[in-house]
Amino acid sequence: MNTTNMGDYRDFSSSPSLSFSPPFDIIPALRIRYQVILPMVTIFGILANTFTLLVATRPKLRLFHYNLYIQFLSLVDLLGFIMRLPMVFDNEYCVYSHYSMAFYMTHFGWLIVNYFRGISSYVLVFLSLDRFTVIWFPDTFKNTKKTNVGRKRLIFITMLVFLTVYIPWNCILKVSGNGHQWMQDYRIPEDQVTRSFYKAFLLYSTLVLAGFPSICVIGLNIGIAVGFFKKIYGLLDIGNNDQTAKKKLYHTIAVLALNTSYAVCCFPYMVIVLYIERDRCYSKSTYGKETMVCLFESLSSLWSISNMVVFFLLNKDYKVELKRCLRIY
Repeated sequence: MNTTNMGDYRDFSSSPSLSFSPPFDIIPALRIRYQVILPMVTIFGILANTFTLLVATRPKLRLFHYNLYIQFLSLVDLLGFIMRLPMVFDNEYCVYSHYSMAFYMTHFGWLIVNYFRGISSYVLVFLSLDRFTVIWFPDTFKNTKKTNVGRKRLIFITMLVFLTVYIPWNCILKVSGNGHQWMQDYRIPEDQVTRSFYKAFLLYSTLVLAGFPSICVIGLNIGIAVGFFKKIYGLLDIGNNDQTAKKKLYHTIAVLALNTSYAVCCFPYMVIVLYIERDRCYSKSTYGKETMVCLFESLSSLWSISNMVVFFLLNKDYKVELKRCLRIY
């Protein structure tokens, strides 16, 4: 089999050979990623998000309308790190000696981790949208706050991501093997109509998981920042004893910091690396690409670990509950 075009499923060439192993020059980058960085971020991610979830469920914080977003964001990040645990033991990278590991890496693995990232991005969009509405359309916000809009949004986006992206991807992916070696393979479309649909689905899945939420977060963050610095509705008028204005100020600063850190740490991975990651086990992968994936993956994981801690420290009400939890535990 010609290996120069192996696994280029976007060009619908032949499926990858089971005897294929990653190019020799990317092995060091893979080892650093899987044996050094991944175990550390997985452990710290589970611990940090478990603790922040405990803080977010404190009784006094349940009164805040956006606390549901904070809880769900911590939960999604926690699930993403839990799904990384089997990958910590992935020392074979692409070709596996056990069918179970090949099955996990094909139908779960980075696939579901990226989908959890996508869900967390939408949670951040909803949180930013509420803060944007508070600043620019306070009357509208008062009306929507009385309903359970937040929960409906989260349920809707969860169904959207998993039903319209995750399930079709699992139908496309499959595990191929000869009884001794197993690896991820693709069901290559044969007719032109199916190929066109397949290419459209690749673009759609990337836009749903990465492009659209990232653009929304950045756009809403700009709107929040403009409203913030224009002193909309007295958010910066904290010289008096107006506690409501002060809380709005703290909440806005926390959301701005959360969105800005997302744009820096997650946007490159969600938009750029999603394409490169698909080629990791095939001949077109290079040391430079794998190093880029490792770098952006580390930044994205760092954001998932520290986002709620930063949010708590910048938000006075959450900061108080964080200190109380630290004294308890």
